[in-house]
Amino acid sequence: MDDEDFEDLFAEAEMLEGSSQESLTEQLADVDVIGRIEDVFERVVNAVLHEDELSLTLNRRPRAVQQGVPHINHRNGKLRFPGTTAEEAWRFTVVIRILELMHEALRTGVVISKRDIYYRDPALFGSQAHVDRYVDDIAYTFSVPRASLNVVAAAKGLLAGAVSFCRRDGSMCCASSDRDGMLVPSLRELLSCDMSKVKWILVIEKEATFRSIAASSFWDMIAADGIIMTGKGYPDIATRAMLRFMGTASPQNGFAAPPVYALVDLDPDGLAIMSVYNYGSVALAHESAELRVPGLMWLGLRRENMLVDDEPVHTSQGLLSLTAGDRRKAMKMLERCDDLEMRSALQSMLMMNTKAELQILDSIPDGMTNLLRPGLGYS
Repeated sequence: MDDEDFEDLFAEAEMLEGSSQESLTEQLADVDVIGRIEDVFERVVNAVLHEDELSLTLNRRPRAVQQGVPHINHRNGKLRFPGTTAEEAWRFTVVIRILELMHEALRTGVVISKRDIYYRDPALFGSQAHVDRYVDDIAYTFSVPRASLNVVAAAKGLLAGAVSFCRRDGSMCCASSDRDGMLVPSLRELLSCDMSKVKWILVIEKEATFRSIAASSFWDMIAADGIIMTGKGYPDIATRAMLRFMGTASPQNGFAAPPVYALVDLDPDGLAIMSVYNYGSVALAHESAELRVPGLMWLGLRRENMLVDDEPVHTSQGLLSLTAGDRRKAMKMLERCDDLEMRSALQSMLMMNTKAELQILDSIPDGMTNLLRPGLGYS
């Protein structure tokens, strides 16, 4: 495969790899996806019968992630068989095979994972990344979430706190019972959730910070009031969907709509991760309306959080110089960022040539507690 084949494999949003999961709702369940797949097969059969060239068109997802409602540049790719090269014939065959497996899953009502698809024909697919790419491009072409194709992937996000879920099978699970955090459940499995005691939701960039907070004495004091979540870096779709669900009033969550806060590193990646939660990504733009959390507020990390007695902390722990990649990323974000607060943070990073990780709070007495206490509304 050439470099172009991989250029839209999880650029920013696709850094979420292993991350793509079902969308928040089944609102597009009425879309006749089976019929659309069968239309593709019928056109292929007709081409064979008439000895015409076999071809299909696949829309390739945009690569960049940007703030706000994205301008989507559809990139259409026509795949032919046998095509002009062996590689083109392989691409056509891969897409047809994936469509066949999706069709089978939809007809039988079985939900399959991207991993399941890969292991059905590993010799053809070559790698999991190829399956991931074409599954997402097929969903993008049909303008449906992967849930409408009965394709999912394993969850990676964690949550803990004052929320319990009722599954469709009648079982209950409570996030307060597991201090280490429970895997974010699939919304397709849930009937409802009890958020009656939730006053706030905090989404955290890093798993290490999530676990540090969950193990703290301060968490013991506030666990009954809120929810903490992490997508372990760039978030998977299940985590984004759950955050959207819990942060938006609906009958299923008791019409709760607590404020949602973000705790991320003070670096370009941290701000980009917050932007993915807040605004969505171009690469998954056809699903972003059901994944964005537009009311997300930036709790930290900020430069003022690194002060002791109004003096900056002098420590190497967590305070780093920007890399060339950081600077390029910050500049690109500034080109499309309309948020004045985020722009100011990015400009400050570039001028001072420094970034800070959440771990810097470990070198400040009660650093994390002093950030969370006022930010979450505790005196």
